Amino acid sequence: MVTEEDINMSSKVNYGKYRVNTDGLIFRVDGYSSRSHDHNTENWKDLTASGLDVKLDSSGLYNETSGFYEFRAGTLNTHAAITGENFTGVRDLGLFKNKNSSFTVEAFFQLKTGSQLTAPDDGAVIFGNTDHNKSGYSYGFVTQTGNGGEISGLKSVLSSNKEDNAAGAGTHTNSPFTGISHTLSDVSSPSIQPHTFYHAAMTYNSSDGVMISYLDGVPKDTGSFPASQEFHKSTGDGTYQQFYIGGNPSSGINVDIGMVSAYNRALQSGEVVSNCKAVKHRYGGGY
Repeated sequence: MVTEEDINMSSKVNYGKYRVNTDGLIFRVDGYSSRSHDHNTENWKDLTASGLDVKLDSSGLYNETSGFYEFRAGTLNTHAAITGENFTGVRDLGLFKNKNSSFTVEAFFQLKTGSQLTAPDDGAVIFGNTDHNKSGYSYGFVTQTGNGGEISGLKSVLSSNKEDNAAGAGTHTNSPFTGISHTLSDVSSPSIQPHTFYHAAMTYNSSDGVMISYLDGVPKDTGSFPASQEFHKSTGDGTYQQFYIGGNPSSGINVDIGMVSAYNRALQSGEVVSNCKAVKHRYGGGY
């Protein structure tokens, strides 16, 4: 079992009152930990015993002063990916595996805006993926752009494998959408502001099929996964068969990400709060 000391060493965790939970932790990359980041390479190292390192699009994404990675939209659409055997490994350990496997995923992030930045793409992910070869299939934290092309909306999404055969031969769409989609911030009335760090989390409990989505430790929505459906898995090329952090090759986003974690169980509400408050003080959270 991974210990708190293994995860939190050199990570500026608030041990006074709140602690990061390590029971069931299967993946964690942390920009504040010298054991995780390496600004001279294109690897963001997994702190857990799983050893499922992330491949960065570039070696120049790390902000050494502030302890996070900077992902930007544009020609390169800089991003990070859990690919190949590492993708298979983290999924086999329980993350978005199937409806019989509980999980939690969380991330610390801040959205960036400015005239010097390329406008982000609608539907870009903070963590997760969107199947651009099909319609309506996404999982993880998916962003939305509002007026002016800036991101102000955020959803936590868990798509089913339902296919709309009426769409035509060879066409696969999840329409109307089935699965779970929770709004953490809406483009018309955003609860997420740029240049401010937030903690987002989604928990799924396989015993009852319920997913709960949180923003800064506060439950935002609850929903049940359709009993007759299964989680979506792509049967196409390998682009969809991986997890992305900070956008993907076809959808760029302007975001700074400090940490991403995954568990093979659904954290309780108090555990989500503890994870949030144990780390958010790094980014001016004041806990």
